[in-house]
Amino acid sequence: MERFNTLMEAAEFSATRCTSWSFATSNDRYDVKGLLVLAETSDSEDPIDEDSFYVVSPAGAIGLCEDGESIDWLLLPNPDAGQTRPEAYTAAPQINFCSKCGNPVTPGARFCGKCGNRL
Repeated sequence: MERFNTLMEAAEFSATRCTSWSFATSNDRYDVKGLLVLAETSDSEDPIDEDSFYVVSPAGAIGLCEDGESIDWLLLPNPDAGQTRPEAYTAAPQINFCSKCGNPVTPGARFCGKCGNRL
């Protein structure tokens, strides 16, 4: 699952995975253009707080994590076909220091910038 700070970022990414969505709690349907308008309006009128974030599932479902853990699924791809979505968000472990030389490393780096050790 991918993580985003705004609904617009999540919607733009989700649009690369599917082309139509429904609200999880109603039958309101959105195409790509409608979803982007909804996201822009939501971000400007009701932005999420700094500890919250949006997630996008591999199928294109969009969820909100307000506590950084549990996911409230907002928009589901059409057709959803009963795809399972996790109930909670789990962050991938981050490597902060090289195990060989102890040098701080850039998040997501594959090699240490100081000694070249594979992380």
